[in-house]
Amino acid sequence: MFHNRHRRQELFVPDVSATARLLSRSSIEGVRATVKITPRHDLSDGYGSPDSTPRQDGYWNTFILQGGSSTFLDVEVSIEVSDASSPARGASLADLTSCCVEIRYECYGPSGLTSHAQHVVVPLSYPDPTLSPREAGGGDAYRVLAIPTHLLCHDDDPVGVVEAYAGPHAKNGDVIVVAETPLAIMQGRYRHPVTVRPTLLAKCLCRLFHPTSSVATACGMQALLDLVGPVRALAAAVLGCVCRVLRLGRGVFYKVAGEQASLLDDISGTIAPYDKFICLGPENAEKFVDAVRLKLGVGACVVDVNDLSKSTKMMTVLAKTSNVDADLVRKAVLPNPAGNADQQTPIVLIRPTA
Repeated sequence: MFHNRHRRQELFVPDVSATARLLSRSSIEGVRATVKITPRHDLSDGYGSPDSTPRQDGYWNTFILQGGSSTFLDVEVSIEVSDASSPARGASLADLTSCCVEIRYECYGPSGLTSHAQHVVVPLSYPDPTLSPREAGGGDAYRVLAIPTHLLCHDDDPVGVVEAYAGPHAKNGDVIVVAETPLAIMQGRYRHPVTVRPTLLAKCLCRLFHPTSSVATACGMQALLDLVGPVRALAAAVLGCVCRVLRLGRGVFYKVAGEQASLLDDISGTIAPYDKFICLGPENAEKFVDAVRLKLGVGACVVDVNDLSKSTKMMTVLAKTSNVDADLVRKAVLPNPAGNADQQTPIVLIRPTA
């Protein structure tokens, strides 16, 4: 859907194109994805269109969007192996894990001609939820089990995913641990840098931070500014600089800017294809864990942990149900049993053995 958020100004949509990128556990040589766009101006709630009958050739006629109106398009992705008779055909398709579809479009109006993009990640492979979880460590008093899932996306219901994959294995006394970034992804809280337009303030503020910080880039900082507002971010930066000069401590910026400042992950921060996106922190984590406990009857929590936690000893329990021992969770997940690479195990079960 394209929606004109201006109430009075008209906007033109002169061109739309789409591409698809396949991800696989093996080579995709000989496998291709083609994308077909079908304009659906017949569904528009604005002006009538000369091509209100959907075109079949993929051509996009320049369309005028009235203020406050919307128009639509269908996007169809076809995946095929070039040699249909090849014995490897089935294996090639079975190894596919996901497809990342990029819709690029132009907008023409009072601001001139501008380019935009939208992205949709579609999972193509679903593990058997009844298979035994992977042993991922533990201690004298507990076991840690890592549970694989499909590549999570914005169309997934977070509680439904936990129920489908952890439900068959959870027992009384277990604690279900969900990583914060996959939860945010299921909530649709990620942005491609092409959709972020850094302001002068973002370009200046990002230079104040260590290069490894997720707000040390103009797009990363702008994503935060869009969340918390420029006034709060500027105030946090000023107070942070003053405290550092006076040796009153570090980390003031993150405390003043709020939780999202520390949860934001810049590109490369998570599994492909989301490594190309800026991932924001999740919303309503407390509501989510309470819903999991109500559905499955076991403790649940959301954590912010990564591979660096093994050396820094830093991790955060963002939300937990009242029956969860936070100290036990910290001890169990500090080694990051879910992993940050391609393990695709965003759910972990902590099972006390005593």
